[in-house]
Amino acid sequence: MPSTEQKLLAALSHGGVFLAAPILIPLVVMLISSDDYVRTQAKEALIFQLGLIVAGAISGILVIILVGFIGLIFVGIVAVIMPIIAIINVLDGKDYSYPITGRFARGL
Repeated sequence: MPSTEQKLLAALSHGGVFLAAPILIPLVVMLISSDDYVRTQAKEALIFQLGLIVAGAISGILVIILVGFIGLIFVGIVAVIMPIIAIINVLDGKDYSYPITGRFARGL
């Protein structure tokens, strides 16, 4: 069971998107922490946020042919809901992994 400090650092990593630093906060937490649980959660959050940025950029380009609006709406909804789910899980002490980017993040 992770300690309170581990849970808070992991939640901070996932919640970086709400603090306007979705890449910076997980990266800093990953670099300064020596704990495996915190580093894994920070890596999960970082890869997920990078994936959202890529998906948002692709959807932004596809707005030209009007398909991108659906993608942007989807990315926006996922960018809000998934970090909240991750924060709730890590505060409960669970080892959370995002559905799509989780395998990739765990493989790094």
